[in-house]
Parts: sequence; structure tokens; C-alpha cells
Amino acid sequence: MAAATWALPVGILSTLCVLMFIFMWWWFPRTFRKGIRADMDRVDEDRRVREMSAAQQREQEGNIELGMGKTTGDGSAVHPPPYQPAVAYHPPAYTSY
Repeated sequence: MAAATWALPVGILSTLCVLMFIFMWWWFPRTFRKGIRADMDRVDEDRRVREMSAAQQREQEGNIELGMGKTTGDGSAVHPPPYQPAVAYHPPAYTSY
């Protein structure tokens, strides 16, 4: 019994398709996770820089208060703290559009 002439090309093509599917099933999630990890590292670094600059600014001011203002000796008068712009602005890595 002779083999069909289409069997060899179909077998080779199906083997290539299965191998390409297995490769994509392995490669795409790995690359996606690597990209997400790089983005999150960048976000964490930007947040760390912003928090450090804010902490340095509070340290330079000499007071660590929560924006409640300063009171007088008897606690009756409250004066809001003066506005001071940030030392350096570091925009977040992600912005919502």
C-alpha cells in the first residue's frame, strides 16, 4: 500500500505549527511578566524619589506636621503653614489618560 503524497507535507506543516504554538505559549507570558516587572520597578523608583524629596523638604523646614498649622502658646490661634513649592517635581511613571 503506497503512502499518500500529501502525508509528508501535512506532517511537516503540522509539526511546525505545534512547535511554533509551544514556543509562543512559553515566550509571550515570560516576556510580558518581564515587561510588567520593569514597569513596576520604575514606578517604585519614582515613588521612592518623590518620598525622599518630600522627606528632605520636611527636614529642611524643621517641623514634621500634617498641614494643621502652628498654634500659639495657649493653643487658641491656628496659623496655616506657608505654601512652599516642592524642591523637585518627579512625575509618576504612569499617568491616567
